[in-house]
Amino acid sequence: MLFVLMSLVACNNEKLIRVDYQIGEDHSGEHMITEEDRVQTIASFFRQVKWDNAKVQMDRKEDMMLTFFYQYNPNEPERLEEYKIWFNKDSVAEIVDPNKHRYGKLDQADAEKLREVIIKK
Repeated sequence: MLFVLMSLVACNNEKLIRVDYQIGEDHSGEHMITEEDRVQTIASFFRQVKWDNAKVQMDRKEDMMLTFFYQYNPNEPERLEEYKIWFNKDSVAEIVDPNKHRYGKLDQADAEKLREVIIKK
């Protein structure tokens, strides 16, 4: 029984260590975020997203693409997750997780804060 519990704890030992982002239609210039406080703040916004299982097609190209780098074990390569974000005129952010076929939104206040944390210079 103890072995099973230890295995379950070990399986959930992922840590978000880095977020890369690209802005604009051509996604020129990749930017890297490694500061732990910024990375964890971004992760907290994504935990607030109410996800729906849906495969969506948007009318325009995303405004930003994020790549999350999760580390399970320091001796193994990171696991990557990509997200596409659209910041709309009403300031709501629409987020698509193309790998898991999920769609979600952030309200105006959280969308603006997320954008500020990501693009912080």
